[in-house]
Amino acid sequence: MKFTLVVVLATGFLTCGCGGSLVKRTWALDSNSTSPIFFGISDGAKGREEDMQPHPLDYNRETRILKGLPVTFETIFACLFVTLVGSVPLLLAKLIGGDGLTKAHKIESACLVIWLVSAIFGFCNILQFNSLHWTGPRSLTIVEAVYLLSQILTTVGYGDITPAFPKSQVWVAVNVILALCLYGSIIVECTSRFAERLAKEVEDRAQALAAAEEAAHPEAAAEVATSPVKDWLHEPDVVDEMPVVKSGCVFLVFAIIGVFFWHLYPGEEKTWLQAVYMSVITLSTVGFGFFNATTEGGKVFGAFWMLFGVAALGALIGGFVEWMSAQKNLQSFYLFDHEQEFKSMLDACSKDGKTLSKLEFLQFAVKLTKGTDDKELAKIMERFAYLRKQDKSSTDWVRRTTLVDSEGPPL
Repeated sequence: MKFTLVVVLATGFLTCGCGGSLVKRTWALDSNSTSPIFFGISDGAKGREEDMQPHPLDYNRETRILKGLPVTFETIFACLFVTLVGSVPLLLAKLIGGDGLTKAHKIESACLVIWLVSAIFGFCNILQFNSLHWTGPRSLTIVEAVYLLSQILTTVGYGDITPAFPKSQVWVAVNVILALCLYGSIIVECTSRFAERLAKEVEDRAQALAAAEEAAHPEAAAEVATSPVKDWLHEPDVVDEMPVVKSGCVFLVFAIIGVFFWHLYPGEEKTWLQAVYMSVITLSTVGFGFFNATTEGGKVFGAFWMLFGVAALGALIGGFVEWMSAQKNLQSFYLFDHEQEFKSMLDACSKDGKTLSKLEFLQFAVKLTKGTDDKELAKIMERFAYLRKQDKSSTDWVRRTTLVDSEGPPL
């Protein structure tokens, strides 16, 4: 609970503090005027104002919410994006649970929030960038910072906004590595935890259905002893292509949304073919950069669109790889010589080649159903012989206390 509260407060701070309104004057143009509007004023400004401020035409127009208020729709959505990225540790805490969070989890999450605050602050107040969208080096607005941040996290890298000076380039390069390590680690763990929880729910439902079936047909339980250890007539499960289809549909939706946006949004207005090209190249993280966002609304949209669209493509690729692997395993099942495998297991488990003792049959069943190899079984038997020797036992048993001391986890 404390961890969640700290992350919420930190995320709120970075959203308010890095929204372009604390320490730097940023500019945007009203859609009906050429005069700049202010998002904030630097406290330590010295010298003539006209010498310090970039030319207002170097900033794209933003859409005011109300006339007279220095707030735009683009800035609000940019702050929402920062909050979204900063709230990822909350998702991890929800999936793991407060009691399951380790010290490493808390340090990693804190580092992510610190990195996010420092990156947005640095982009908007300290570093200077060159771009196709303006003339000369300058710092970024919160909208441009979010747009660049999304390119970094998704590795799209259009190249339309780049650090202007060597020190800035090195600082950004280091931040790229930190971002990919921190954010990638947390996202991968969140995905893994979510998949584990989903698999557990599916397994629990399957067990509940099996228990209900057994209760409804008690005669089926009596058939267990009469059934072979391995059902050779049972074919492997048919490969389910639905995960690939679903993830493919999700990716297609994001691609279509991108095509329509880049073609229809005022100021972007790519041709249909250019919009298709830009959508595919962007979501595939190739990001040639020949086409990119040219409006502030396009940059904010692109930040969200890249983040979720690239994730959808990742799910599609992961599902496709898993589906192809399952297809290959299914086809390999029919090519494998199961008769020869069965005879080899029998020969390995039967000492006289004619009969199997109870222990030998247990070894045979484990190999047949679990795929345990001879080396692993031999290792287990050698371990048992050693423990029996430690107990000075002349029979085939080992004391429970010996197992606790020798095989149990350290206290």
